[in-house]
Amino acid sequence: MAETITRSGGITGIVLAGGKSSRMRADKGLLLFRGKPLVTWATELLGGFCHRILISSNNKDYEVFGYQVIEDVYKDSGPMSGIASCLAVSESEVNLVLTCDMPFVDATVIEALIQQSGSGMFVVPLDERGFAEPLCGIYLKSSLPLIESSIRTGAFKMTSLFSKGGVRYLRTDEYRKPFDSRWFTNINTPGEFSFSENL
Repeated sequence: MAETITRSGGITGIVLAGGKSSRMRADKGLLLFRGKPLVTWATELLGGFCHRILISSNNKDYEVFGYQVIEDVYKDSGPMSGIASCLAVSESEVNLVLTCDMPFVDATVIEALIQQSGSGMFVVPLDERGFAEPLCGIYLKSSLPLIESSIRTGAFKMTSLFSKGGVRYLRTDEYRKPFDSRWFTNINTPGEFSFSENL
């Protein structure tokens, strides 16, 4: 099923770089992390699996990376807006979403998500505590009406969205190699940035 879906229209990668970065006090996707911009870690990873990459951001500076930059259609709606705006532009049914502030995500995670891409409207990994990681997952284009409906009603919490559509949660024991807790490390503050450089 997953193979049929991905072959029919390829996979589009959606890199979320549209956050306000208020805690970082700078556009974090453009910050150099281990020698390259944070956003580049995401585009390079998804580039190995996707035929097209979209960057979700209201900052046109991201155009320097050579990808189409998609502005939020819905303002002040969090990452849900960025996902919806990119899904509207995407020509693929299967879309890989990855936030730019999660540089340790491994290709193993992406492979597992793709393998399960036919098993739910959303495919989202769980961390070692059993919490969902909604900013690293598969989002079908057909989920767009549901996402837009959630935005219009002010329901911006990603996990509430999953309860309305079919979601497949990926457990930590479903990867081809042992789960690494660093995979889903988020970098949101200067302190986390400094700490993560030494992980």
